[in-house]
Amino acid sequence: MTYRTKKGREILQQKINAYFAECGAANEREKKAVKPYTLSGLLCYLDLSAEELSALCAYRSLRPIIGSAKRRIEAYIEENALSGKLSGTAAINSLKANFGWSDKPSEKNDGGSLEVILSDEAAALGQ
Repeated sequence: MTYRTKKGREILQQKINAYFAECGAANEREKKAVKPYTLSGLLCYLDLSAEELSALCAYRSLRPIIGSAKRRIEAYIEENALSGKLSGTAAINSLKANFGWSDKPSEKNDGGSLEVILSDEAAALGQ
């Protein structure tokens, strides 16, 4: 199935919506999530591998659809772990493995100092 066509994108969105609806219906009256949203669950539902899903993300027209589904799964995992509906350990492992979460502080923000050098004109305005 090619999802790159307009019809294919519509089918992909319908399948993703159906996956979330199926999980939601299963969890509706349960205290614990019996069918949580997971990336591997979505992959199984779509009959895709993780590599195939990543390859689909290379297409600009599919990025919003796939990105939205992944963000929804990520938010679900975090929110339900915090509320006690999902195992915290399982949630941490999933967020690290599938969504790039880490225990280490980001190297991008090392907390170092920042030096701002103003032009002579800007410096004159500050006086």
